[in-house]
Amino acid sequence: MSKRNLKRLSTFDDKVVQIETPIHEDEIHNRQNDYSLLPPQQFAKKYRSLLFQPVKITYKGKPFEINTNHCLDPYCKWFGLPQRKFDDVKGKPHRYFIGSPKDGKQRINCNDDPINHGKGQLTLNCSTPTASNWSLAEEILRLETLNRTQSFNNKDYEFHKENCSISIASPFHHPREFYRRGKSSSNSEKWQCKECKKITNVLPMRNQSFVYHQKRNDILHDLAKALINRTPVKRTCEMLKIGSSTYYNKLEWLYRRCLEFLERYETEAFSTKTFETMWLNTDKLVYNLNNVRKKGHGGKRYDNVEERILQTHIVVTSDVQTRYVLRSDVAYDWNITLEQLEQDTVYYKDDHINNFSRKNERYRFPFAPQPPTLADTQSTLEYNDERAKFEKRKMYIDGLHVNSSYTTYAQLWLI
Repeated sequence: MSKRNLKRLSTFDDKVVQIETPIHEDEIHNRQNDYSLLPPQQFAKKYRSLLFQPVKITYKGKPFEINTNHCLDPYCKWFGLPQRKFDDVKGKPHRYFIGSPKDGKQRINCNDDPINHGKGQLTLNCSTPTASNWSLAEEILRLETLNRTQSFNNKDYEFHKENCSISIASPFHHPREFYRRGKSSSNSEKWQCKECKKITNVLPMRNQSFVYHQKRNDILHDLAKALINRTPVKRTCEMLKIGSSTYYNKLEWLYRRCLEFLERYETEAFSTKTFETMWLNTDKLVYNLNNVRKKGHGGKRYDNVEERILQTHIVVTSDVQTRYVLRSDVAYDWNITLEQLEQDTVYYKDDHINNFSRKNERYRFPFAPQPPTLADTQSTLEYNDERAKFEKRKMYIDGLHVNSSYTTYAQLWLI
């Protein structure tokens, strides 16, 4: 189909980034068995293999490996190098060892070079915080999905009724199997199957309908001006005489059109250019996000159960010399739900493993608190306190804040 076709926003079903699950079914089965038998510390120690294990992903048809757990000091000899075991040295030391946790998170420390000790560049006994490679891969998937559009294709249309004898035919490739039935009021073309007589509307070309499916297209320019001038949502709705649902529908439409513009002009232009040197500057814009309660969870009995205003970060990276903004991403995932978090916790047993092994470590709630097991070191009182905070969060709008460090990692990787 032509590049001039109308597009839609990408969804996670499109799998713009494919992630290979780093743990196998056998390990998941073993986790299920050991969860109630081992104390949390022993359980985490047994299943810490993901610390230095790269996570494999496929991006734009090319394979990549995500691994951030290495020395981050550019003056250290081990800077950027993966874990290694020196089998030829007595004691078989490793390049890194797990140090004492700080702020509840594990850290890795650099060992001395056992082969060329005291020669050349030195190791500096660096202490580096660990990160979850798996969770970082998931953040890369989230950012890339939000910044991509997809063309409508045959799979987005149903041109035939059930049991139609020519169900594989489409008007794009088999036009003789269809009748043309004119155009709809929104300028979409109508096709009718000659066999089952089903009529299907096909989206028009972009140059045929700039504001397809927009009933109030006359307000789009005013809405765009209000956004640029940072006019509050409520005030914009009053000025344009629209409801909040219309406001957000138009906002999504403008966002998609901006992505189409970037893909059509800037992405293609950058793909053919090379730069010898680029100086990048990454900074965070902090703003307060209103924490809105869900319908039915209002009233004084729900006051003070969660923060009314939450700090939210926008991570921006730009070129220092040209001031060209390469990416701007919000460290907030509005697609995740606490129910999904609960399912992952029960399946992967994330509450008893280290932070670098968790799939959802990037979220404010990396796991859902679970009742203490017989071998657990957590008391029932401590569990009830954690669970109460988790349940209170369910009273507010879906979505979770993302640790801005993971958003920054993912953004720089994509750049």
